[in-house]
Amino acid sequence: MARIRGKGNRSTERRFAAILRARHISGWRLHSPEVEGHPDIYFPKSRLAIFVDGCFWHGCKKCFRVPAQNKSFWARKISGNMRRDRRIDRSLRRRGVGVIRVWEHDLERITPKIRLLLNKIRHAIAPRE
Repeated sequence: MARIRGKGNRSTERRFAAILRARHISGWRLHSPEVEGHPDIYFPKSRLAIFVDGCFWHGCKKCFRVPAQNKSFWARKISGNMRRDRRIDRSLRRRGVGVIRVWEHDLERITPKIRLLLNKIRHAIAPRE
């Protein structure tokens, strides 16, 4: 587990960044350090933070299974991650930052759900008149 990276994970934020590039969605930054929670993708002009959550580390209800070894540790660890995610979401929204969370399993292929998400992002970052 020590070899798992916090940033630059191919199955999560790098895959989502590639999807954004392929769809010509620009104006974002990776891991913006000035934004609480260091979102994976951040659109500064529209104040939109996108977190691409790994199914294991963030406790996906569809995919997560507690490892057989050291169950109590992992249950505490993952529930702590989920509490932190909710706290960061609330804090960012109070500051006027939009928050979108994407699950790792949703990025395996382009589905109607991902197309809908991309449309939501395009709408959120569109210039206001």
